[in-house]
Amino acid sequence: MKLQLALDRPDLAQALDVVAQVAQYVDSIEAGTPLLIREGIRAVREIRRRYRGRAIVADIKVIDAGEPIAELAFAAGANVVTVLGCASDEVIERVVRSARRYEGSVMADSLSVGNIPERALQLRDLGVASICINRRGLKKQKGAPEDLMKRLVSLVSEIELPVYLAGGIDQTELPMLYDVPLAGVIVGAAIAEASSPAAAARQMRRLLDQRDPQKTHR
Repeated sequence: MKLQLALDRPDLAQALDVVAQVAQYVDSIEAGTPLLIREGIRAVREIRRRYRGRAIVADIKVIDAGEPIAELAFAAGANVVTVLGCASDEVIERVVRSARRYEGSVMADSLSVGNIPERALQLRDLGVASICINRRGLKKQKGAPEDLMKRLVSLVSEIELPVYLAGGIDQTELPMLYDVPLAGVIVGAAIAEASSPAAAARQMRRLLDQRDPQKTHR
């Protein structure tokens, strides 16, 4: 299971400081939407310049235009650009077209998608490579924690795309996700706002490697 660091605070200097402490423990670095809104595509360019060995995700959540927006991110060094899963097929096709020119990929965000497994199948056919589900939406559902976990396992198992889970995930919850067939987790505040980001990221890396004991991390 991969660990994606989400840099959501809209301060590039602070974001770069966090990445400097934790880059060795994460698989990918996400320039979050608030950071991109404040700092622009420069945030992607600066992260890429410093961390050429890491995958860079530009969490633009494209909903309109498609190609021109994705082009800016890929040209700046992003490996992955996000789109909203509820965007039109035409917009998503344009983002995928841009991704292929740069040998990049597209991640869909399930925000506002009603039937996620059904839409995921359509997104896969459009060329989308992965999908992000925000756990906070699931938390709004009623039920005991164990029932919500069963629903999450069932949902992810139905999705025919690699699934990344986001939404307030911290160290204590990672072991609870071992049985969920996830491609990765997206973690923001639990690392970036920890008293020691390096210690938090190192602990998460250790927990994820315990889940995948055959994996040898850097």
